[in-house]
Amino acid sequence: MQRLLIALGAWFGLGLAQGLVLPFDGPGGRALALALADALNAPSPVLADLTLPEPPWPQGWSAVTGDPNGPDGARLVYEATGADWVLVGRVHADGWIEAYLYRNGGPARARFSEPELLVRWLALELGRSARALAHYPELDHVLTQLIEGFPDEAAGELLDLPEPARARASKEVAGVKALFGHGLDRFPEGLPAAVRDYWEHRTEPDAMADAGVGPVWKAFYPLMRDDRETAGEHAHLLIQSDRALDVAGALLLLRALDDEDWPEAARRLTEVAPELVLGWEELSFAAFDAGDAETARRALERAIELDPDEGLYWTNLGWARYLLDDLPGAIAASLRAMEVEPNPTAAYNLGLFHALARDHERAFAYYLEALRLDDEDVVPMALQDLAETHRTDLIFWQGFLLERTGRNQEAAQAYRGFLAEHPDHPLAASAREALEALARVQTRVELLGFKLGPLDVGLQIGTDEAARPVVHAASSGFLPSADVAVLALAPEGPLAQTKDTVTVAPLTSEWTHELSPLRIHEPGRYRVRVRYAGQEAEVTVQVVPGHLGRRLLGVEVVPRGLSGAPLLEPAAMAAPDGETRLIEAVREALKAAVPNARRIQRFAQPLEAGPFQGRSVAQVMADADEDLVRRFLEAVLDEPGMLLEQDAVNAFAEWVARSAQPAP
Repeated sequence: MQRLLIALGAWFGLGLAQGLVLPFDGPGGRALALALADALNAPSPVLADLTLPEPPWPQGWSAVTGDPNGPDGARLVYEATGADWVLVGRVHADGWIEAYLYRNGGPARARFSEPELLVRWLALELGRSARALAHYPELDHVLTQLIEGFPDEAAGELLDLPEPARARASKEVAGVKALFGHGLDRFPEGLPAAVRDYWEHRTEPDAMADAGVGPVWKAFYPLMRDDRETAGEHAHLLIQSDRALDVAGALLLLRALDDEDWPEAARRLTEVAPELVLGWEELSFAAFDAGDAETARRALERAIELDPDEGLYWTNLGWARYLLDDLPGAIAASLRAMEVEPNPTAAYNLGLFHALARDHERAFAYYLEALRLDDEDVVPMALQDLAETHRTDLIFWQGFLLERTGRNQEAAQAYRGFLAEHPDHPLAASAREALEALARVQTRVELLGFKLGPLDVGLQIGTDEAARPVVHAASSGFLPSADVAVLALAPEGPLAQTKDTVTVAPLTSEWTHELSPLRIHEPGRYRVRVRYAGQEAEVTVQVVPGHLGRRLLGVEVVPRGLSGAPLLEPAAMAAPDGETRLIEAVREALKAAVPNARRIQRFAQPLEAGPFQGRSVAQVMADADEDLVRRFLEAVLDEPGMLLEQDAVNAFAEWVARSAQPAP
């Protein structure tokens, strides 16, 4: 995809700031936006979109607006561009048009079934006349291609369009090609001055005007140069602005700086721009941090009004209501979270809420659902939430969660503690059954063999190879996340060892993992022991003399030729004669590439220093013997990226050329 890179050039032909229409979302939205822009004598929505200034923070506009085609999107574009007015919107599947207008007087919203009605409304709102609507729905695909940066593909479809749609599309294609080809020298007329100012100074933000995105770029630019103090000063000044863009930027910047004043920026954003959900979201986080559940609840309810399909807001609203002792409200919000976006946190919360209500059947169901969904290791927080209730009858559910995450000893302790406090509880029988089941749990661990790159090599490895142990664990209960240690033992003691933390999801009863490499330097027969979750197993491993081909496989290197195909397949590299065959394959590839190397100036001219001084890279390639190729491949062992990122021929040429450079 071609992206917009505007070359610096003379600033001329600057039009007066006026309104902007951005491409509408939904079926036919691009073509409709173009028709509206033409009727209102506004610049092309395609060019407006392609030249829209970018903010300085990561994730771009999506970090501050969840809906660029909504009221918040309209306001941010209005402030970022300095336009007199901005129109955004969407076309729904039923054909109804939803539009949001932002201008100096504030926002306005409209919903119409016909484009002509929308044009009349806009003319009244803006106090200006409008041309007759020239709407060509068939242009939508061509306009979409232009917005995505494919003007040549769009031009290829022009002949399929009828007139006058073809003529209108041709004008759009020409405008985009002129912009991509000439940048500021052919910058579209009619766009606001702040848009052009951004593109002229985007590599030197300090020179931007104090309009559009200039203030936020000037605030973030010191952070890009690691001047955190100056960035913080800018951020605190931006908080006082009445522009949503500035205050949102201040909030994001203070967050990036870990500045303790970020909650004030969040509160200020809700005042300046209540239509931006970002402010309410961040205010809820600040309120939770401060222990202010009531403010968190209000902020989340406002966020949900703006974005009712965000599962995070419903999940956190459930928690805020729980903290306010509104258990029915907490359950209702959490159930909605599960409808909108099933997630383990909401499910764990529902388990807790129903456990508190002594609805054991539903607590069981939701805790089980949470465990099934939990790929984020939320269990520790769920256990903490249970503990913080200080209700001894909920210790049962701690045991329930601990058991299903493989923490058997802790689970048994929890069940016993529960029974000691509540021997006649309705869940007491379940706790006793769980204890009996835990006593019968059997877990085993075994070393299946080793991997050398893509190859399974069983229990025979070579000296100095990065051979990866393949470990399997299984249980009649559930397995925990825990360390797995692999030790190579000689009669005199440990020779080598590795340790990995294996993270497994709840309800896991079996896993197989490839672990960190184990290197043994001397041939012989060794005992290799694996330990996991209180279990261990031992096998005998044969270590034979290794060679260069196998060691390269251990660091995931399979040398490729210029075509991208392996010079030698992994199985051949691992064979007893793999080193010899690999070296010969590399030599042949180098010699075949010599004619091309001689046509490249930097490879054809003599090297001025280093071990190959006076010879060209091409000559070294032509004369490469077994010893030199071996030295090259041994260098690859220390720097595998040389052959992971490019073919062996170019990597060798770069290695030789680099040898002539002075050491850093």
